[in-house]
Amino acid sequence: MGTLIENLHNNNVIFSYYGFIDDKVLVEVLHITKSKLEGNNENPHIISRVNNAINECVDNVIKHNFYEDNEQVRYKSLLVVSKQQDDYTIDTINVVNSLQKESISEQLDFLKSQSKEELQVLKSKAFLGAEKNPQSGKGLIELALKADNCDCTFKTIDANYLFNINFKINTLN
Repeated sequence: MGTLIENLHNNNVIFSYYGFIDDKVLVEVLHITKSKLEGNNENPHIISRVNNAINECVDNVIKHNFYEDNEQVRYKSLLVVSKQQDDYTIDTINVVNSLQKESISEQLDFLKSQSKEELQVLKSKAFLGAEKNPQSGKGLIELALKADNCDCTFKTIDANYLFNINFKINTLN
């Protein structure tokens, strides 16, 4: 157990959660994280950016829950918020199936090819409901616009994939 505690301490983990994530858990996560950051006398603008990033990342986890209601106990996700030097890092890992992986990959490739201005236009269209393009996922557009650095990766696990979003917010911006 010492290794886990050392790892959490050495990586300056502010908050971690492993288990089923739904809207109720998200509300608690946001509350706890905000309280911890306020306790560390963090700038309110940074607190807002961190909470917005958590919200977008966790919304993605909730959106991609493909287990039936009676199997949700098997569906576990990981959320870790840490601070490394001048960056807050939000990591989420959740299981996606092959169809979801394909859809997410297409969206990510499309979004990476867009400029910030093009992403702003996509965001406006998506939030107005005018854009029904499957490559215009609101959450991923928000992440692409808000991130100081955002990496998304997949790792094969059994017949599915672990989808990891690693999102950084620089405290100096």
